[in-house]
Amino acid sequence: MRDGYDINRISGDGYLVLPLSMIRLSHGQDPETCYKIFNYFAEKLEEYSSDIVLLYTSGLYFNSEEPAYKIRQNTNEQILNHAGELRNLIQKRKDYMPRAFHYLQLDYVLINSPQYQSYLAKLKKLEKEDEEFRNCIEDDIGDREYNEANVRFILEEVVTAHIIRQKLVRFPQTLVRSDDWRLIVYPGGYIHADVYQWKHDVLPKPDDSNQFTGTQYNFDEKEIRTFSAIDEI
Repeated sequence: MRDGYDINRISGDGYLVLPLSMIRLSHGQDPETCYKIFNYFAEKLEEYSSDIVLLYTSGLYFNSEEPAYKIRQNTNEQILNHAGELRNLIQKRKDYMPRAFHYLQLDYVLINSPQYQSYLAKLKKLEKEDEEFRNCIEDDIGDREYNEANVRFILEEVVTAHIIRQKLVRFPQTLVRSDDWRLIVYPGGYIHADVYQWKHDVLPKPDDSNQFTGTQYNFDEKEIRTFSAIDEI
């Protein structure tokens, strides 16, 4: 596949993974937009034997100084409303098998991947020692303050994405049989810190069977970005 271009066809069976940001559930990743993503990629599949993982990233938002009970209350309400609306769309339109959609929270990856803790420790150590890596994190944080909570938010995102791409966590299976590929799709750009750690071989890469490893699909631009081909990092 070519960096910066769209994907033409996807062979084999696998997982379309949508990391869902809490701040975008009502705009940009709302149920109707998610459905458009399903339709867009359904036309690219050579076989209708793939599942969709909707990964709600609510756990990241506890990296905050706000009271935990308030964060939990707000994020739970957002997730339940979003998932409920999406289930209704799928049931009503009858284009897809409802059981092929898996609604998970980010903590699912944390609990089910033995590598999570050690990988996070590697990135935390790198953040203390590597100025270039800190610059990447600063780019990802944007206008927010560079503090421990916001840094951890980014690092947890990176670890989660890496574990998914490297098939170091098992997902529920309905139509998937071989788990040939896992494609992360997000309506926006890549995480700079993720590209940096990938290009510098910070986290182990034990699996090379995923044809979309070291990539992320930007649905806004309809292009796949291949980390090894990104020169600016």
